[in-house]
Amino acid sequence: MKVADLPEIEVESKAELLVLVSEDDGPIGWAIVLPEGDFWLVRNSARTMTHGSSLSTLTTFWASVFACEVGRPRLVEPSAGDGIRD
Repeated sequence: MKVADLPEIEVESKAELLVLVSEDDGPIGWAIVLPEGDFWLVRNSARTMTHGSSLSTLTTFWASVFACEVGRPRLVEPSAGDGIRD
């Protein structure tokens, strides 16, 4: 089953997905920011979840602890020649 196979459900607000990126290691974790403002942080290496109370805690305290940048994910666009064979 894939996420796309699940039905859509109407809601009044939705959570936002953020990525934590280290300059050397790339993505080191993900954060789900709930509509109320608190968040759940999921780290790749430790496979742990941490609850936090505000976005500012995530972008200041946790970003400092992990020496990372916190931002919204954007998919990398493939190069013009990727996947094309002569």
